[in-house]
Amino acid sequence: MMIMAERKIRVMLPQYEHPPPWIPLEEQARHPDYSSDLTPALPRSLKIRRDPETHQLGFVARGGKDFGTGIFISQVDPGTDAENQGLKEGDQILSANGFDFEEMDHKAAVGVMASAQQLQLNVKYFPYAYNQMLRRTEAYGTEVQDNRQERTDPQSTQSSPEQISTKKKSSRKKPQL
Repeated sequence: MMIMAERKIRVMLPQYEHPPPWIPLEEQARHPDYSSDLTPALPRSLKIRRDPETHQLGFVARGGKDFGTGIFISQVDPGTDAENQGLKEGDQILSANGFDFEEMDHKAAVGVMASAQQLQLNVKYFPYAYNQMLRRTEAYGTEVQDNRQERTDPQSTQSSPEQISTKKKSSRKKPQL
């Protein structure tokens, strides 16, 4: 008999703001900033595979405990598995391949992602915290590196997160789909 432990995922929502009076009443319910539909903010699970040709996951992650924020998706490459699975800018990575990302620094998070051929991600769309993260990372005055991983040997052995370093995206052009 197998007993499964239940893991609770915290969902933080920003304070509710009433729609401004200039948005017509009939549009307020459908307006994405003022909708009472919380479905987009609920955690969801995605399975993302590396592109077999470019060996990239197809997204850029930004933030981390070292910036006082979570890890967020800041860019998704068009036509990639990440886009096809529904990953989008503003998604917060809650966990990846069993590693908790909520209290992880940026370098360790990139290490976890770089060492995987595929990722099982738990994410939630959290644009309010994403915008805070953008302000905080810009306040540090650092240039944010493109952390898409270029792998020269797709069959290479997995490394620990501390052994992985970020690399710039290859100048190779992707084929148009």
